[in-house]
Amino acid sequence: MDPLIASHWKILDDLHRQIVDVVAPLSDDALNRSVPGLRNTAGILLRHIAGSERYWIGEIVGGRPAHRRRASEFAHDRIDGAAVLAELVRVRALTREVLEELRAPDLLAEVAVERSAGPTTETKAYAVLHAVQHAAFHLGQLRYLVRLLGTG
Repeated sequence: MDPLIASHWKILDDLHRQIVDVVAPLSDDALNRSVPGLRNTAGILLRHIAGSERYWIGEIVGGRPAHRRRASEFAHDRIDGAAVLAELVRVRALTREVLEELRAPDLLAEVAVERSAGPTTETKAYAVLHAVQHAAFHLGQLRYLVRLLGTG
């Protein structure tokens, strides 16, 4: 792996490990339990983390269609813990695969991105950094949420 890309991978990989460490002890009931005043359950956040990374790294950086339906990531259906953790494993493998193919100069390539405000253009560097900060942000939310659930 390109040394510059490897540093990004190292951070994303560590974030994945931390996310799994935080939520692995939770039962399916805890993953799906709502906390008053908060919209998302831990399970919803996990599904969203996976969907976002699949989009930003898999599709935007790697050119692999994600067929993302972002709104459905926030549906309040019952989420199976084993299934959502397995999806995180698949996304982690996809991320590694895409980043292994990437070279530092590729980070400057511009790509079309669909945002909630409409289409825009970003660089692949932006997409990778967005994925890193997004995972870190939601890891913090998960840690806080697990404390509120009284399970961590």
